[in-house]
Amino acid sequence: MIKKLRLRFILVALLSVLFVLFGTIFSINAYNYSKVEQESQAALSDINDIGVNEYEWYMVPGRDWNANERVLREHYFLVSFDQTGEVTGKNFSHIFSIREEDGIELAKTVFAKKSKAGESGYFRYQKRMKEDETTIAFLDIQDKLGSYHNFLLTSITVSAVSYAVLALLIVAASMVVFRTSEESYRKQKAFITNASHELKTPLTIINTDLEIIEMDNGKNEWTESIHDQVNRLTKMTNQLVALSKLDENDLKNYPFAYFSLSALAKECIDAFAPTYQKRGFTFSYEIKENVDLNGNKYLMNELLYVFFDNALKYTKEKGSIDFSIKYNKNKIEMIFSNDIEENSGINPDLLFERFYRSANSSKKEGSGIGLSIAKEIVDLHKGKINTVIKENRIIFTVII
Repeated sequence: MIKKLRLRFILVALLSVLFVLFGTIFSINAYNYSKVEQESQAALSDINDIGVNEYEWYMVPGRDWNANERVLREHYFLVSFDQTGEVTGKNFSHIFSIREEDGIELAKTVFAKKSKAGESGYFRYQKRMKEDETTIAFLDIQDKLGSYHNFLLTSITVSAVSYAVLALLIVAASMVVFRTSEESYRKQKAFITNASHELKTPLTIINTDLEIIEMDNGKNEWTESIHDQVNRLTKMTNQLVALSKLDENDLKNYPFAYFSLSALAKECIDAFAPTYQKRGFTFSYEIKENVDLNGNKYLMNELLYVFFDNALKYTKEKGSIDFSIKYNKNKIEMIFSNDIEENSGINPDLLFERFYRSANSSKKEGSGIGLSIAKEIVDLHKGKINTVIKENRIIFTVII
């Protein structure tokens, strides 16, 4: 269990760091890209202000010298068209990355488009429409995009290295954080195991002494009650030991092998069916043939026993119990269902918690460990359990 908690801690921490890093890098690079585009459109606006004939623009009183200086650092060209699409002017004196004829063909393609601004490869363009003339300015932003891509690659590389370092630190920190918990858990397991062994001896002695008393004085309600309590304590200690071993999630304790789950289910049904009939329950089942499982036969027998025994204890008077086992989408599906009392007070979300007992089940025999063991068995077999309560009926669905 501690290993699972530690792995969850590491996973949550790594995902949190990854989310923060990804969000930061994405935001920074998205901002940089939008800035490149905004600056490009601003430069294109200045270029369109200059127009094809630069000399005329220089002669305009109150000209923007800052805009002129900015534009002189850019690589651009302009092409102007009349209303019929004929080229009326051009300026390729500030561009070296495209031939004049190719630039004119690109301008004609853009002229045919309805958009007033856009992109074509490394070029960004902007149209300036007048009464009888349309001027299209093109700006080569290959250098700017190169700088943007370099920064993007650098930021990703730095983030990846930082993430790897943080991952190592998180793993190391988890070892320190969970060391105390792991030690406490180990002591708890040792206590449960030792206490279980220590309890077996007095329980065996009590049982033996009771048998002697019954031989001398005969059975009565008091000796029967003591027998019941001894059996209950014996069962509980065995369940605690089993739960402690299952917590280790180690297949070495419970080796897997292929066996017939159908045959095992029939054996459990043969064991419980007479008791169900005696108690007045309606019992029905459907078992598909040749349902085989690669798992631990002993544990699966315990799983079936837990659910059949749970139905025996908590099915309402003259209620019904149903069980089915079959293949569903290449997985084994087992469904256990039984009628329960109205207002049973059962919380499906807490059913598999250890020692959980609903308010109305406290008078019934049980320790509240059985379903916890069932959950651990299913987890060990990489399966899952779903529980629903519908119309005073509880339904357990086990999928492996």
